[in-house]
Amino acid sequence: MRVAVFSDSHGRTDKMIHALQNWQPDLIVHLGDYARDAEYLKKAFPQTPVRAVRGNRDIGSSEPERECFFIGPVKVFITHGHIYGVKRSLDALLNAAYFSGARVALYGHTHVADCRRLGGILVLNPGSAGKGIKPSYARLEIGEDGSVNCQIVPM
Repeated sequence: MRVAVFSDSHGRTDKMIHALQNWQPDLIVHLGDYARDAEYLKKAFPQTPVRAVRGNRDIGSSEPERECFFIGPVKVFITHGHIYGVKRSLDALLNAAYFSGARVALYGHTHVADCRRLGGILVLNPGSAGKGIKPSYARLEIGEDGSVNCQIVPM
């Protein structure tokens, strides 16, 4: 399954739309700041499911702060990251993902793209889709055999 992962779009949806038109994923994940951008993606790509969580700038959003779900055989934990202090350390995020049984943890908030394995968990931050010098998103591919690969893509 092909998953496009975005975070911190801050109302700038044009680059996300372009990325989605070029790659055509099976699932879109938006990690907050601004959750309303996820609603825009749902309308723009009604055939593609969208999962979203709220970020620290999403006051009043009905989206959850965190969520776990399966993509094929792989359990995925998603959050914006601010409630886990990801700007200081990934320890709390890794702990939450581990105790939820997830093999993949997706987070944003820092605006810094990162994809690595820590303690048996693939930890992925797609960077900022809307702010910063180098906007980016992530392509996550999960195979039916449970294989997981990620790629940070400049926008």
